[in-house]
Amino acid sequence: MPTYSSAISDNDFTQPQKPQTQLKQKPKRPREFWEVEPGDAGTEGWRDDPDNPTEAQLGSVANTNPNPTPPRATDPTTVQPQQAPQAVQPPVTITPDTPAPVKARVDNPKWLEYLRFVDTVTSDESKVASQFIARTAQLQAEGCKLERLLTAAVGISAEGGEFLEIVKKITFQGKPYDEASINHLKIELGDVLWYVAQACMALDVSLDDVIAQNITKLAARYPDGHFNSYFSENRRIDDL
Repeated sequence: MPTYSSAISDNDFTQPQKPQTQLKQKPKRPREFWEVEPGDAGTEGWRDDPDNPTEAQLGSVANTNPNPTPPRATDPTTVQPQQAPQAVQPPVTITPDTPAPVKARVDNPKWLEYLRFVDTVTSDESKVASQFIARTAQLQAEGCKLERLLTAAVGISAEGGEFLEIVKKITFQGKPYDEASINHLKIELGDVLWYVAQACMALDVSLDDVIAQNITKLAARYPDGHFNSYFSENRRIDDL
């Protein structure tokens, strides 16, 4: 009995043929961005978003935004630096207040008496928050860069103290004066210099201006050009 295969091999199509099954075509779905190559038809404007690789990509069917954001430039010469989000600061309300009465743990009445004396000779700007805030606002309105000036003043004192701490240990506590100590002093001196630079920026002066003014002051204090203990202790009123 002829088989399908023998009929096909003999080109004999008079024998009954197995009907061919018609395959249903699956509907074409939109291609995702990972399934295409640049330049393929219908992919104009498609690109990956390197800043958000896990989000729906521009041109992807997952991106339902009808007006997608244009692609970001990747050329380093055209990339704009991202701005850090600005923190929303709550409005500041200044409530006038009055100095609080002195309160302290008192074991000695003399101590409480002294605390009250200290409080009476303390300015309102040093103990009343609203007065302090008002004073800082006034200084800023007058052109004082108070935030940088305070940074410099606190930093010079703090780093100068760290420099002094090393010298103290070398002098009084047996710390060796070796390469390690010298390097530590250089580090602290650099920190002092950093805050000196902050002070120069706060005052809008250069370090050369500061050096020149210091030379002028000392030349006037020591007219013969050398240190003199008398002139060091007996200064003119305007010699600061």
